[in-house]
Amino acid sequence: MSDYDILRKQYKPNHIKILCIAESQPPAAGVASSRQFYRTDSLYHEDRLFTNTMRALYSDAADAVEADLKNNKEKWLRRFQKDGLYMTEALTSSLAHEVTKRQRQELITAHLPTLLDRVHKLAEPDTKIILIKSNVFDVAAKPLRAAGYHVLNHEFLDYPGRFNQRAYREKLAKIIAAN
Repeated sequence: MSDYDILRKQYKPNHIKILCIAESQPPAAGVASSRQFYRTDSLYHEDRLFTNTMRALYSDAADAVEADLKNNKEKWLRRFQKDGLYMTEALTSSLAHEVTKRQRQELITAHLPTLLDRVHKLAEPDTKIILIKSNVFDVAAKPLRAAGYHVLNHEFLDYPGRFNQRAYREKLAKIIAAN
């Protein structure tokens, strides 16, 4: 179990209503990354997955200044937890930016049994799943549905990178509102 998995467990709801699955774990603590969702030990300059998820889910976060969201990260993560939401990843290790889309999809495909096992341990019959990023959706949506899980998104949900933040927030809010 990684240090990030240990950190993430602090925010695991007693009952997961919605399980969000992103692509890969963040790099080690202290490394600048847009994927430091559960790290509260320091503020990360571009913590885009966290800030855009909160903005999409909570109307009082929608117009909040990024610094305010980060400074109150613990509060927002506890709210996320209280509402039955949980974030995990398809891959248990971090990927460098240089890894190609094809390589990422091959890795996710190779790790599908591990992902399905993790989802089985986390999900209950009424748990719904949201897949974040085209790589995850393209590879994992059909196998998860075939295994009996309720995947909410019917198309990929953009990763909130430098150019997809608005699309991510709009699509995520729409998925949540419809369910």
